[in-house]
Formats: sequence, structure tokens, C-alpha cells
Amino acid sequence: MNFLDSRFYAIVDRFSNLLILNIFWIVSCIPIVTIAPATSAMYSVVRQWGLHQDTSVIRNYFRYFKENFKTSFIVGIIWMMSGILLYFNYFYLNQDGTAIRYIIMIPLFLTSLLFLTVSTFIFPVIAHYNIDWKEVLKNSLIATIANFPTAVLILITLAVFGFILYYFPASFLIIFSCAAYINFLLCNRRFQRMEVVSGRVSGK
Repeated sequence: MNFLDSRFYAIVDRFSNLLILNIFWIVSCIPIVTIAPATSAMYSVVRQWGLHQDTSVIRNYFRYFKENFKTSFIVGIIWMMSGILLYFNYFYLNQDGTAIRYIIMIPLFLTSLLFLTVSTFIFPVIAHYNIDWKEVLKNSLIATIANFPTAVLILITLAVFGFILYYFPASFLIIFSCAAYINFLLCNRRFQRMEVVSGRVSGK
């Protein structure tokens, strides 16, 4: 097998794995309450691809779905409630016709920005470290503050994927796993740098 053949095979293999992973994630999200565990499992699978060259999908997906279920479920509930709280704050501010709304809008916007940027690190942290939900939230916040430009870059990347999904709805068959893959690669570069500085290594 020559170089071009091997490269073509690697591309086809990665594409098929992303497709399979994406479909498993979509099916796993159908009960709604399993969205967070399903997402953590998806990130854990793409982590295996990048760090350990383990290209298996189904076995690893169900393994990490079960392994990370409790932590990701708790984090998912907390994050969902936080998002709902932010939404209602914006909703009620829009009903307020007084000047105070503009004063409150500034800290609310900053809080929302922090919420979004921390969100980019939460599932990569769950996938990368063997820690409980409290440590996940703490480490995601630390990673975001220490790597804020990376978090913003991830948000922009996810927004691009969102536009692609909007204009090409058929991309839903593969776009979520692609987004997770790129998100984790960007986060992992920051993790490696932070681990060198702190002397800490991944627990998985």
C-alpha cells in the first residue's frame, strides 16, 4: 500500500468513525436527560483517538457513557439550570423599561460570556480527567481563565458549525462529532501546557 492509499484509508476510516459516533450521540440524546452523559462519552471517544490512537467507537462510547454518567449528569443539570436562570434574567430585563436595565445588563452580559466560555471546557475536562463534578466545574473555570483566547476561538468555531448546520441541515449526521473532535483538540493543547506547568497529568 503506497502513501496515497494509506492516507485515503485513514481519511475514510476517520470519516466513518465520526459518522458512527455522531449517530450514537444523537440516539443517546433522545431521552433528553442523557444529553450530558452522551456528550461526555463522545468527547471521551475522540480523546482516545487523539491521545491513544484507539479508533474503536462503539465499545469505548458505552464504556465512557457508563463511566462518566454520574459526574456528567450532575454537571449537566447544574449547567442547564444556570442557562435557564440567565435566560430568565434577560427575559425580565427586556420587560423593564427603566434605565436600570442598562446597568444590570453589563454584569449579566459578562456572566453570560463566562458561562459560554466555561462551557467549552466542561466536557473536555470530564473526558480528560478522572475527577468529581465539583472538580470539573473548578477546573473548567480555571482552564477558561487561563486560556480565555482559546475558549473564545472554540466559541467562534462552534458558531461556524452552527451556521453550517443551519444552512445544510443534512450535516447533522456528522457535524456534532466533528465539532467535539476539534473542540477537544484545541482544549487538549491547553491541557498539556497546563500539566507541564503544574506537574499534573491526566487520570485516564
